[in-house]
Amino acid sequence: MTAASPSRPSLASAGWVLAGSGVLVAAVLGFALFGIFKGERRVGDGRDITTYGFDLSNLATPPGALVATGNPRDFLTPLDAPVIAEGSSIAPRNERERNKYSVREDRVIGLIVNGEARAYPLPLMNVHEIVHDELGGVPIAVTYSPLCDSAVVFDRRLGGATLSFGVSGLLLNNNLVFYDRATGPAPHTPSLWSQLAMGPIAGPALARGDRLTPLPGVLISTWSSWLFEHPDTTIAMPAETDWRKMKETDYRRYWHAGEPTYPVVALAEPPAMERSVPFTLITPTSAELIETAMSDMTMVIAVKADDGWRVIPLRFMETLRINADGHADTAPLGVKRMWVVVPVYGAFLVDDELPPLTVPCRWFAWNAFHPMPRP
Repeated sequence: MTAASPSRPSLASAGWVLAGSGVLVAAVLGFALFGIFKGERRVGDGRDITTYGFDLSNLATPPGALVATGNPRDFLTPLDAPVIAEGSSIAPRNERERNKYSVREDRVIGLIVNGEARAYPLPLMNVHEIVHDELGGVPIAVTYSPLCDSAVVFDRRLGGATLSFGVSGLLLNNNLVFYDRATGPAPHTPSLWSQLAMGPIAGPALARGDRLTPLPGVLISTWSSWLFEHPDTTIAMPAETDWRKMKETDYRRYWHAGEPTYPVVALAEPPAMERSVPFTLITPTSAELIETAMSDMTMVIAVKADDGWRVIPLRFMETLRINADGHADTAPLGVKRMWVVVPVYGAFLVDDELPPLTVPCRWFAWNAFHPMPRP
């Protein structure tokens, strides 16, 4: 038996091959053109703040404080309505899954709203910077600024509307600047908002005097510590597309370098917060410590008191109790409305009935928004 000779393709089959190749080429070309067109639609050239499409006519910051990041507007996408899991499910999940999530020493933003505790891991926040969620019946915006290591959570309700926000591609003193997105079909002019100023810095919202309400009791803690203190906590989970980004995004080397990436311009009067807000730096020694031992990247927690803020450098404290007025206190832990501040692990709320407003961040960032006179 002789081997059968290979058959030649017919004209018809060859036509199908050519047609299929044409479709493939068209598809590849289409994706390429889509990428080009998509790139052309990006707003913001990465250098000039006036190219980002915001109304800067009433910008309330000194020259040089607001800068472009090198990225366009919306280069990060906020996470809307994340999947929520029970905190107790994370350890069993990590035993089963290859992609580990929130292991013991991973840091999280933790907060309690109307008795409900929830954690937002910083690796998740690194790739979104804003999470729109609802906790304890309150619509919230969890914001994190990696260059400042700062966390503020806002109530998103304002003037009868529930706002959502986008990442502007701009920074104020290395701190997150976001913008409000349209809530209806009417034409919308977005305003710029600063995380650490806790309010608008440009646009219609600044002209109207709008203010978001920051929520109290926000901490940055290790996951194991937060889970231990709040065993009933829930935790925000990543989207499927987040895993690779989370592995590739890490700011620890930047913090260890010790210097902010962008210029820092002291704001004599923060544009949205109370004017000339007084604050006291609580340290175990004299004010000389500010000059000699306080580095830009020292982690602090600011606690709001009736007469100003108490700013506590966590690295200098073994255990420091701060009472409801924001003053150092040596009373027993059972005292109402008492906070215990512990280095590395953040701060733990002993009585969460009336937690104070707190802002965890790096020292340079807080001092940029509330400059402290040198001794």
